[in-house]
Amino acid sequence: MIKSFDKKQFRRLLINWIVVHNHSFSIAEEKELRSIFEYLNPCVANQEAHISHTTVKKLIEDTFNDCKQMIIKVLNNSPGRIHIAFDGWRSGNRHSFYRICPNIAAEVLDVIDTFQIRSKIDYFTLDNAKDNDTAMEVIGAELGFEGASRRGRCLGHTLNLSAKALLFGHDVEAFEASIYGEEALTEAEHELWRKKGPVGKLHNMVVTIHRSDKLTHMLRAIQEDHSLISNNPRIRAKKPLDVKLDNDTRWLSQYYMIRRAQVLRPFLNRLIIQYRHEWEMENTGRRGEIRRGAKRPFLIQQENQLTHHDWHVLDVTADILSSYRNIWDVIPTFEFLLDRLEEYKDRESELPDGQHLRVNINLAWKKLDEYYSKVEETPMYVTALALHPAYRWLWFERNWSDHPEWIQRAKQQVSDIWYTDYHNMDVARQPTIEPPHKRMKRFHNALQQHLELSLYGITASALDLTDNAAQPFRDSLDEYVIWCEDFEPADREVQNPLDYWRRKEARYPRLSRMALDFLTIQPMAAECERLFSVAGRMTSALRSRLDAIMIEVCQVLQLQHMSDEAIQEWATRWLNEVTDEEGWDLEDDEEEAELP
Repeated sequence: MIKSFDKKQFRRLLINWIVVHNHSFSIAEEKELRSIFEYLNPCVANQEAHISHTTVKKLIEDTFNDCKQMIIKVLNNSPGRIHIAFDGWRSGNRHSFYRICPNIAAEVLDVIDTFQIRSKIDYFTLDNAKDNDTAMEVIGAELGFEGASRRGRCLGHTLNLSAKALLFGHDVEAFEASIYGEEALTEAEHELWRKKGPVGKLHNMVVTIHRSDKLTHMLRAIQEDHSLISNNPRIRAKKPLDVKLDNDTRWLSQYYMIRRAQVLRPFLNRLIIQYRHEWEMENTGRRGEIRRGAKRPFLIQQENQLTHHDWHVLDVTADILSSYRNIWDVIPTFEFLLDRLEEYKDRESELPDGQHLRVNINLAWKKLDEYYSKVEETPMYVTALALHPAYRWLWFERNWSDHPEWIQRAKQQVSDIWYTDYHNMDVARQPTIEPPHKRMKRFHNALQQHLELSLYGITASALDLTDNAAQPFRDSLDEYVIWCEDFEPADREVQNPLDYWRRKEARYPRLSRMALDFLTIQPMAAECERLFSVAGRMTSALRSRLDAIMIEVCQVLQLQHMSDEAIQEWATRWLNEVTDEEGWDLEDDEEEAELP
């Protein structure tokens, strides 16, 4: 045991545990923890392997510096362009990250320079804040490109704005600022929500139940009783569900709140009946009347009950909102949602509260159309769609047939990028890894059905099978021209265009590089929000002395840890691939092998 103990490895494991689980640095000094270590291996004490909180901080910084050098090497050796998403956040211990616009550009440029990737920067995906427009002007001027042309807009943020216009109408942000919080609803807040119709009434019900342990346990008990008396083994095996609380940050949280309420509807009705009965039993006097001064809780007040008509409105609202889910293909998604909202506007007479819903549907349509018109400001969207083997230029010919000038502009944008940046570029063949083929999944929802029916060739005639987009640029050695004419029946089945282009690298080395560069641009900046949530668990009130740099360092190391298994799996597959292709002798060459 003494010979096998590695003091440095022990400390590395301890540091990793502290960082990954957001422990205080001083936990390494806890007497009880040290006793556990010494019991498991006396060498911890004998070799003085214990560390103080200051040593923890230093070792974390050293680990980060090593990690940073590895990241710099990997980024600079990667064959493609690098795309960036950034956003602002204020930590729980009062550190602001990218709060003021000039700071945004300066901080982003500092990160770019730190990792030495100026020459590889391509496109940015940001939310719709106006500060980001100014920041992109500064970044573009510094890096030598027009900021607006490289600025993509987070699709999730745009759809969220449209969905909230559908739910709440005008002044969405002002409304949310006045009602969202962690405490129980005040009477004024409750009234604000109730005026928003069935969605607001449901929100009030969900918040009331969510904030009450008693009501939560009652709802669970009602579901358990239902399961016990059922003869269906699947129902008996089900676990009780809680309500889902919506909020002002999670995308489409109201949709998930409504969907859960639809599942729980019979149990919610029984809960209200049971809760009303208990309250009346507790507040009824000897004469059988409710005691004077007793105020009915919000949940059982008559005006707050969800009627059959209200549930119908919620069903329709959920149906519309379901169109906003599972988003990836930006331009087809805009087209689908705009058409979908048009359909609902035309069905006003069939809808419950038709006039009210039509107004909000129109507001949602206008919000989508506002941002759809900005798609042309950057070539990133049309290029990604045109180089998707299952869509190609035929998608534009079918869906933009009323706007030939849009098609011509899009073709010119793609052509300019191809001939300026990729047509004559030097390429070195990289070993490719072909993932296992997956069975196609069809029609998960209306959007997926729309996208799959839009695929190149699904309804194409024989005349459609040659794409004419690149005909003006005829060149026997032009990969772009050749690929546009090189449609294969299997292309219509492609669901993952990244896998497709990796398989085509040998045949189209330059065009595949262009396609992979554009198809890897993030359609949404949701990863920023996820990182903020993770970082928020680190910056509790008990850790108010953490500075911004240390927060950033620990978050980078956390990400490295979470990606280790994925990287190892990828590296193993890559090594096996190049070994098969090159016939390497691993025992002789493993030290010289480098990642692509």
